[in-house]
Amino acid sequence: MGIDSDLPKLVEEDSIARGVRCLLYPTTDNPTVAVHGSIRTGTPLEPRNHHGIAELATRLLIRGSRNLRSEKIADSLESVGAAISFRNTPDAILFQARMTTPWMKRVLDILSECLTKPSFERRDVEKEKEELLTDIRLRDDDPTRRGIRELLAMVYPRNHPYSQDKFGTAESVKKIERASLVDYFHDHLAKAPVIIAFAGQFKSDQALKWSGRTFGEREDSSRMKTVSGAPRNPSRKEIVMPYKTQTEILTGALAVARLDPDYEPLNLLNTILGELGFMGRLGQRVRDKEGLAYSCTSFLNAGLQGGNWTALAGVNPKSVDRARKLMEEEIKRVIDEPVLEQELEDAKENQTGSALMELESTEGIARTSHNLVHHGLGLDYFARRRQLFRKISIGQLQEMAGKYLQPSRTSTVIVGPKAKA
Repeated sequence: MGIDSDLPKLVEEDSIARGVRCLLYPTTDNPTVAVHGSIRTGTPLEPRNHHGIAELATRLLIRGSRNLRSEKIADSLESVGAAISFRNTPDAILFQARMTTPWMKRVLDILSECLTKPSFERRDVEKEKEELLTDIRLRDDDPTRRGIRELLAMVYPRNHPYSQDKFGTAESVKKIERASLVDYFHDHLAKAPVIIAFAGQFKSDQALKWSGRTFGEREDSSRMKTVSGAPRNPSRKEIVMPYKTQTEILTGALAVARLDPDYEPLNLLNTILGELGFMGRLGQRVRDKEGLAYSCTSFLNAGLQGGNWTALAGVNPKSVDRARKLMEEEIKRVIDEPVLEQELEDAKENQTGSALMELESTEGIARTSHNLVHHGLGLDYFARRRQLFRKISIGQLQEMAGKYLQPSRTSTVIVGPKAKA
């Protein structure tokens, strides 16, 4: 069948300690090692009035520990061609590392220092705060990012974690002090459940011992609570940015969590609408045929606590009304008319092929195996999905369109300069 269907046989799962799950994919033909892990905390567990603290804490992890300064970390990694990174997401704080096998111990020791003994020195805190404040200004000045931020706030129920931008606001970030960062680390990063995946040429006992020593005993489950609430009423918002030359049109709606049974058919529908070929039906109609958009596509985001669907286009300000109308027509078409059988088969092949491409590298295997366990899908997900794909029909896709993409559920944000008369 392929490596995607063989993952349960190839990847070993171990619960090395309470709250710590390890996934091991040892090989002998590639002298590299990739690590992909997560700590089940982040933006949803930020203290009140400290929005942005998870992002700031994540950025500071690479700034040095009590034993290693950031300069020493950088020199030690660069000298052996290795890399370590950290990223804050709505569901977890992610960490990654890649290295050649002979330097595995050195790189893992550095990663352990960053994850367990961050120094949070005051000069580093102030420097990262300034960089985060700069990123907030850049975010707010970018029409696409501004539009997505506004749309998510309109789509998700009030106080839903996915409605919040992980950067926070300038006001909230300025209030964050070192003591609050230390408390956040000890209360959350040092206690939350961990999933960590290794792939490449390594010894399993070495990886397991390092994981147990680094993370110790953890909480059995995350403190994140399931968020519920009524969806927002559909609305429309226009944000004028007169100094820009392009206008962004964003239309979106509340969708589903990754484990929801509707995810697979809805994802195939989105593949047809905004991805297949070059930007799917939306791109073919609005960009290629009519020449009204620089880009026009759609995407489906699905996490542990929900998801959203978004269609977006970047257009000349004079073309906003016409482009928006064409986008609405294409969305209405998948509601009113079944997609073509060939389109459905192409979408299935697209998703199957994307998984196989991801699994061609050790980094891809580590990332994929981690993500499957993180989302609760299981390592046998791809084998089960092949069976499920055989059953998904064009009728189901039309049902998904009617259920999630109706105009009565979608909100719209337009960001850019006003068109000159």
